[in-house]
Amino acid sequence: MERLIMFVLLSVLAREVSAAAVGCNRLCGGLTVPYPLGFSGSCPIMLSCDTSTGNSTATALLHPRNATKDDDTYAVSLFNTKNSTFVVSLPPSCNRTVSDGRRWLSGANYGLSSRTGLFLRGGCRNANNTNCNVPVDLMSRMLRTVNCGGANETTCIPSIPPAAKDAAAGLNLFAQWDKAEKPKCDDLLMSAVYRETPDMVFSLEFSVAELGWWVNGNCTSAGAGDEAGRCADNATCLNVQTPSGGWGHRCSCEDGMSGDGFAAGEPPAASSSGS
Repeated sequence: MERLIMFVLLSVLAREVSAAAVGCNRLCGGLTVPYPLGFSGSCPIMLSCDTSTGNSTATALLHPRNATKDDDTYAVSLFNTKNSTFVVSLPPSCNRTVSDGRRWLSGANYGLSSRTGLFLRGGCRNANNTNCNVPVDLMSRMLRTVNCGGANETTCIPSIPPAAKDAAAGLNLFAQWDKAEKPKCDDLLMSAVYRETPDMVFSLEFSVAELGWWVNGNCTSAGAGDEAGRCADNATCLNVQTPSGGWGHRCSCEDGMSGDGFAAGEPPAASSSGS
């Protein structure tokens, strides 16, 4: 009997340890990030947690695995579960090559969104004049904040948000890096994110970049043998074409519900304002 009791206790303990091992920790101090982002290795998209400020405000950080120094760590300032995007700080820099920017802003399950415009500088040898709709005086003020020296000519790769029908089909959601590499400029000076409010007010926010996320597999196979990718009940699933050309999927709550849309994430709850 004692052996049986011990066996049962060990079995329960093993299941609890296993459950803890596969659980995604989404807490950073008083901050909770939406699934599939989190702070443990079992999260599909892993962030770092910064509680060094000494107050109740914790910061989520994106630290790419192939970044070489702390300066390549980006603070996350905004999460949008409806669009499956998050915004990171991208301060102006004279020493961030275009190829470095592409590596650091690309991950296994996230990429630069097509709402992000890029400003390149230095030795642009194949640049075409593009219209990013940025007033000349504003651009001049922005550039005066960065004294790069040497060649300061800039070229602009505009943000091109997808048409409504493409967005609904999961197409053209991510930036086309080949357009940023074609001018053969030396550095990625800074970026800006295009925003549109429900009231149809348009704006650009500088020194930030928007990244979009996805989970592997398509909606048909989502969660097959893997809880990480399964959408919650009352959630919608959208197949999305990833930057590599392959396909992943996103989960989001239906109108009138709040949460992140994933079975392994925040449980859906009724909300008067939606997700």
